[in-house]
Amino acid sequence: MAQQPTKGGSRSGRRPRLSLDDWTAAGLQLLVTEGRTAVKISRLCDELGVTKGSFYWHFTDIDDLMKAIATRYTSQDNDAARGLTSVEELPVRERLTRMGTMLVDDRAWEAEVAVREWARSDPKVAESVRALDQRIMTVVENAFLELGFDKDEARVRAGTLVYAGIGFVYGRDGLPSPTVEQIQALLTILVRK
Repeated sequence: MAQQPTKGGSRSGRRPRLSLDDWTAAGLQLLVTEGRTAVKISRLCDELGVTKGSFYWHFTDIDDLMKAIATRYTSQDNDAARGLTSVEELPVRERLTRMGTMLVDDRAWEAEVAVREWARSDPKVAESVRALDQRIMTVVENAFLELGFDKDEARVRAGTLVYAGIGFVYGRDGLPSPTVEQIQALLTILVRK
């Protein structure tokens, strides 16, 4: 992980050298906290304590940065941060429990809502989100297959859990948030033969 620069440059008076990862992380953070319209070159340069030249070293324009942010958020590299890679190594029932618990994890909600909202107006981001959803669906469906459900049953059960998660994202502000206990109750129903 890249070292976080201090605002205004490093202590030695030299400006920090930022990586592509530094820029995309800062852009994603701004997207999450303030929305798509807040992600501007000058704003990021101020926040990171660098000149616009640093930005243009990595990106041709703001759209190029936004594509990198979308790729970072929805990439398989980010699956570790989402917990998908570690989850796949767990025993199947524990895997489903962990994935269900992730549905009520507040830390991921802001980013998820911001990126999905952005995907509504950007076809490339929408494609990235679809690819991420498909990866998640595959992980969940494979868990149900391991439990002995046939392909059709596994798909329906996985769809129920995945669609519930997406619904939680969109309904979060207007509906009561599910509790871990409610998610566990749903999982109990879904794993029952």
